[in-house]
Amino acid sequence: MKRTASTALRWLALLGVCWLSGCSLFSSAPKPVKPGWDSLTLVASHDVNDNTALAVDVVFIKDKAVADGLLKMPATTWFAARAGLQNTFPEGLTVVSLEIIPDQTIRVPRQRYQDEKAWLALAFANYATPGEHRQQLVLDHGGYLLQLGAQELLVTGAGPGR
Repeated sequence: MKRTASTALRWLALLGVCWLSGCSLFSSAPKPVKPGWDSLTLVASHDVNDNTALAVDVVFIKDKAVADGLLKMPATTWFAARAGLQNTFPEGLTVVSLEIIPDQTIRVPRQRYQDEKAWLALAFANYATPGEHRQQLVLDHGGYLLQLGAQELLVTGAGPGR
């Protein structure tokens, strides 16, 4: 009887530790996934960013603790804090950095992102004008077209992915 009580107490302690630490032993929460994108294309208008080059980052967020902060972060803050965040969370973020000029189209090779397992992805555009300039990219879409206008980033999804 003592052994059964001791075993039960151990299981209860283990479950308590899991519950307190956010353990997903019995959870059906989503897991990080690879993007199902067949394509990722950026298209800049002729007057993008007052006719100057524009930095664009596609950020794969692999740490749930980092995700909440980045979902609310405007692009200017992202670009100012990017190096520090990458140093602080070296395994928590993968950044695909690009620069686009007016009237340019960039088709990002799948090899740059296809193996990135993440909770979510965000696109940030470093416009000279104030604004959020941030869009979430759902990982299970078939692909994305990022349209970079004079002062705003528009994202068009290509539909469900694989």
